[in-house]
Amino acid sequence: MRERPGRQTTVVIIAAVLVFCGATPATAEEPKYGGTLKMCNLGTNTNPLAWDNTAWAWKHGHDTGLVMEHLIMGDLQKGPRGTNEYAFHANAWLPPDVQRGELIQSWEMEKEPLALVFHLRKGIYWQEKPGIMKRREFVADDVVYSQHRLINARKAIPTYVDWATWEARDRYTAVAKLSKWNANWGYRFAWGYYDAIQAPEQESTGKPNSWRNVCGTGPYMISNYRTGHSQIYTKNPDYWDHTTIEGRQYKLPFVDRIQYMLVRDPQTRISALRTGKLDMLMSVDARDVASIKESTPQLKWSRRLTTGGFMVALRMDTKPFDDIRVRRALNLAVNQQEIIETLLNSEGERVNYPFPITFGAVYTPFGELPKSAQELYSYNPKKARRMLAEAGHPNGFTFKAQIANNSPIALDIGVMVVAYLQKVGVKLILEPMDYPSYMSMMLKKKHGPGYFFGSDHGNPFATIRKNFVTGQTWNPYMMSDPHVDDTFFQTVEDLNLSQDEAFERMKKLAIYCINQAPAIWLPGGYEYNAWWPWVKNYYGEIRVGAWRSGPIFARIWVDQELKKKMGYK
Repeated sequence: MRERPGRQTTVVIIAAVLVFCGATPATAEEPKYGGTLKMCNLGTNTNPLAWDNTAWAWKHGHDTGLVMEHLIMGDLQKGPRGTNEYAFHANAWLPPDVQRGELIQSWEMEKEPLALVFHLRKGIYWQEKPGIMKRREFVADDVVYSQHRLINARKAIPTYVDWATWEARDRYTAVAKLSKWNANWGYRFAWGYYDAIQAPEQESTGKPNSWRNVCGTGPYMISNYRTGHSQIYTKNPDYWDHTTIEGRQYKLPFVDRIQYMLVRDPQTRISALRTGKLDMLMSVDARDVASIKESTPQLKWSRRLTTGGFMVALRMDTKPFDDIRVRRALNLAVNQQEIIETLLNSEGERVNYPFPITFGAVYTPFGELPKSAQELYSYNPKKARRMLAEAGHPNGFTFKAQIANNSPIALDIGVMVVAYLQKVGVKLILEPMDYPSYMSMMLKKKHGPGYFFGSDHGNPFATIRKNFVTGQTWNPYMMSDPHVDDTFFQTVEDLNLSQDEAFERMKKLAIYCINQAPAIWLPGGYEYNAWWPWVKNYYGEIRVGAWRSGPIFARIWVDQELKKKMGYK
């Protein structure tokens, strides 16, 4: 059986636009084993948030993605290294046509009773970890344990996975019994943010959220973590997977050690790249690219649109932002085009959230938005003042907004927004916070009337749900709209809905939500990845699931001889 969903009517999401350049596959070289890959990955300025998947931390897949595995992952052979069907840039969009089983060999749907059946790969073993667990085979009971623990977690997001119960049909078959259909099931429990399959032994230690107790089936084992410095992963010699290069199969992984460096200052990261102390640097600001290319022309590059949006969430349950006139006025007060031309080095898109241009079928270009929505992206401070007066604020008002202090460009944008709003009589007081405190305020819904909010693009279903459906964890606008709620759930729970119908509903919902102005919408910029020529078998991919890049790095090898020839150790 091929590795694909067992039903043709499952909503298939295909990227219509792939933003990719500078990493064209060349004739493959003979892979080399050994050595260390040292890099700054995305999120390099944020320490791990949780090592236990039941903490429901969005960065979990980033930090455990080399160690823990999921039921499904992206098929990298369908990316730029192969058929080039998909760029693998999105943080949380993995179209079914580019999926492959990871811990499972295949899967299919059963209609009566409604269930998804997953057939596990045989011969996969948990890593042996002294004092934690012995080497043993991965079986269906492990899936059932991990999924049920996730469902029952104290921090579980409402409506996320509580419509499924799991059972082991036999040693190698796990079944998700569904109380209702969900068109986005793969993102919810097969390749998403929180669904890495976690060993019971990790919990039995009594400290499942300690990095020292993390167990997995993946290509690497975590061997060290230093707060604010690095995460070190060492090769799992018992790893099950292989990769095919030029028709020949090779056992994974290639390098012996992968080191994620945690470096907060962007100029320090750039300096480390230039001097060869880093092999790879992800997410280079477009403003820095020209100078890096001039000083270090040997580097290889890829370019992509940012994988998330950045905006100022306005609490719709708090005055004065319960008045749509006020929310719309603040949008008119901000000059988006000027932000693109200055801070984003003229590399940006105005309409970037909730759906970016790379989402193709559900994206609505600026010129096709209704006039009322187009207006929100225009700069009209005179009209903004007039609207504020009509809403009862002729002299403006003052409000506070939290902002994370771990992103220089976010802070730069925050300062610009303060200046724009001041011109229409509104005083915005920025409250910079360390990331954990900033995030905690939003998760507990104790954030202020304004909140500078960064969120990935998700996928056409997830982005609507997490941002705009009532009561959702990642809804800092506190939006509660019956039209949004009803349309969303009717769409994802309709087993017989066609792909085109589902897309059209999400597209219209996105336009509707934009028009409600729950945020000051801000543009999204383009970013770059850079790596040295001795980094082999990398083609600019970012994710094979939700914020999970581990399998990409497991396929990289380091040409130590070339590195020495270029004058680096």
